[in-house]
Amino acid sequence: MEFRGDTSGLDELLESVDLSQIGRDATRNAKINKTYENRTGNLNNANGGCVVRNGKIVDMWVESDGSHSEAVRNTENLLIYSEKSKDGLYLANGQPYASYVESKGFEVIMTNGILYAGRQIEKKL
Repeated sequence: MEFRGDTSGLDELLESVDLSQIGRDATRNAKINKTYENRTGNLNNANGGCVVRNGKIVDMWVESDGSHSEAVRNTENLLIYSEKSKDGLYLANGQPYASYVESKGFEVIMTNGILYAGRQIEKKL
C-alpha cells in the first residue's frame, strides 16, 4: 500500500493495529473456508503467519490441530528463513504443494487468508 502526502503519525497508527490477531483470524478463516479435499490433513494444518517489527519476528503461529508436526515445521521454516523485506504481517502455507493446489482453483490461504487479512487491515486504517 502506498501513501502520498503527510504521513506523520502513521507509524503510531500502524502500531495500534493488532496484526497478530488479524493474522490469526485470517489463518483460521482460511482453514475453515478451504475448498480442497483434505486427504492427509497436512495442508489443512499448515496455514500460519508471523508479525515482523524492526526486521525481527515478534510473533509466529501455525493453525494446527497438534497432530501434524511436519506440516507445522514446514510452515515455521518457511516463515523464519524466507526474506522479509519490510515490517508487517506475513501469511504462508509451508506445504510444498500448497501453491499447486491454489493454481488449480482451490482455496488454501490466498483469498480467505491473505486477502481477508488485507481487508481487515484496511478497515482498521
